[in-house]
Amino acid sequence: MNCNEVRDNLSLYIDNELSEEEKKLMDEHLDNCPECRSELEDYRRLIQMLNELPDEEPPAGYCDRLHKKLMKAASEDIETTKTSNIQEVYSKRSGKFKWMKYGSLAAAFVLVLLVYSLNNARMGKSSNEMSYDTAEAPSEMPQEYIEESGAAPESAAEEQYFIADTNNLKAAGVRGKENDGIDSNESALTTESNREMKIIKSASLYLQTKDYNEFFNEINTKISSMGGFIENNITEVYQVYEDKKLMRGNLKVRIPQEDFYELVSYLEENSDVKRKSINEKDATKEYYEKDNKVKNLEIQEQHLRDLFEKASTVEEMLKIENELRRVRTEIDALNVSLADIDDRASMSTIELDVEEVREVNFTLKSEKGIWERAKEGFINTVNSIVRGFGDMVVAAVTSSPILIPIIIIFVVLLMKIKKYWKKKM
Repeated sequence: MNCNEVRDNLSLYIDNELSEEEKKLMDEHLDNCPECRSELEDYRRLIQMLNELPDEEPPAGYCDRLHKKLMKAASEDIETTKTSNIQEVYSKRSGKFKWMKYGSLAAAFVLVLLVYSLNNARMGKSSNEMSYDTAEAPSEMPQEYIEESGAAPESAAEEQYFIADTNNLKAAGVRGKENDGIDSNESALTTESNREMKIIKSASLYLQTKDYNEFFNEINTKISSMGGFIENNITEVYQVYEDKKLMRGNLKVRIPQEDFYELVSYLEENSDVKRKSINEKDATKEYYEKDNKVKNLEIQEQHLRDLFEKASTVEEMLKIENELRRVRTEIDALNVSLADIDDRASMSTIELDVEEVREVNFTLKSEKGIWERAKEGFINTVNSIVRGFGDMVVAAVTSSPILIPIIIIFVVLLMKIKKYWKKKM
């Protein structure tokens, strides 16, 4: 050992806390080094002097004060530990449930968008329903209705299905005539040589007259004499001029086809026609195609009735009965369509928009005075303000399902921001 190592271990040497080997090395060095041995003696004398000092009594009340301070320090340590634990738990919970706050805000925002979209969808739907109600009803049965209800065969494959089903019934044991089928009854179908033309005529006229009531009475008499009738009549007052009510009306007239152009000429002669539209549609092919389908279906219906009488099992009867129901539904729907074409071809339709006008009067009127115009302007301004305020109230009440959630979200965000800045400051 060198001197530095020995001096570092002097206190341990005195307290006898070194190992045997280290103690032996220390003894060898102290025997050979007077300086280290002198320093060791100084240490021993100092320790002896300290041990010889008398014990001093503490001041009065020192122990009690020390005890209180120790207890206070211990309680403060406990409170600090609890506070740190609470803050740690709170930070964990706030970190754990922090997403719930933002999730609630996002859910509120989505709710606002959903209410707004539903409101727009409801308004769009109501406008569509209004436009549909005011539109003219179709003159023929829609093809989609016929297909959905099974009122007409969808294709030639359906007829093949019927033939195959009939063959299956025969193979199952139901026996009919040898030559049952459609081809043997083709003579019952209408051929092109004996077809009657089905021309659907319609017209739309916008005309003006000086006396609406007189015109209406005359046209009503004329239509009745031709064997027609007014199917729809909408009359209203559209303007009041010098205590005279000007009328206008929308008339839907049904007239026999042979008198169609005669009535159009009569209207042109007895009124001022501003717009005229005439349409002729040839529905002959459509009519007789449906008529031939009806006759084919009636033949099928008769064959099915014959098969039903000869059916021997309940299963065969149910199959035939279902097929009979389908065929009868198709026949009824086609007959409705044929009746509609017959009606529109025999009785033409004329739409009339009639407007009563007055003769031009060139009598000059005196211009209103300044005070009268100012008074009217003031009244109009006040009315505009009142209407504007009323519109604002109506808009606020109408938009309340959207505005209220937005205001709530805004207030919550404002409070969060204010709280954040207070903590930061």
